Amino acid sequence: MATDGNLRRLFRENLRDFDWLAVETGLTTRGVPDANYCCDGAEGWIEAKTTIGWRVAVRPAQVGWAERRLRCGGRVFVAVRRKRAELWLFSGWALRPLTSRRLDTVAPLGCWRGGPSRWDWEEVRQLLTVPAQKG
Repeated sequence: MATDGNLRRLFRENLRDFDWLAVETGLTTRGVPDANYCCDGAEGWIEAKTTIGWRVAVRPAQVGWAERRLRCGGRVFVAVRRKRAELWLFSGWALRPLTSRRLDTVAPLGCWRGGPSRWDWEEVRQLLTVPAQKG
C-alpha cells in the first residue's frame, strides 16, 4: 500500500465528478497537501495519511500551510486510512491536535468502516463541497 494508503487513487475512483490534481511540491514548497480538487464550484485540498495504529505523522510545515489557507477561507481536509478498512475525515484544523493526540481523541467530520466499498462516498462528497468556514 502506498504511503498515502492509496487514498488519492480511491478518492479519484469514487468521486469521479471531481477534477483531481495530485500535488508533489516537496522540493519547492513545504507542507502543501497531497491532492487538490474542484467540484460544483468548491475547491479544496486533502492531506492523505495512513496508519495501522491511532497516530499519524504530521509535520509542522503541514500544520502551518493548512492553517494559513483555512484562515483565508480555503478548504483543507485530512483523510486518514486506518488499518486499510477505516476512513477518517477531519477538517484541516485537526492537523495541529493530530501532531500529539490519537485519532480517536480528535473529532472527525466523519468516520467510515468496512473498507472502501462500504465507505459512504456521497457523504464524503458532501463534506468536501460544503461552503468553507473559518475555524
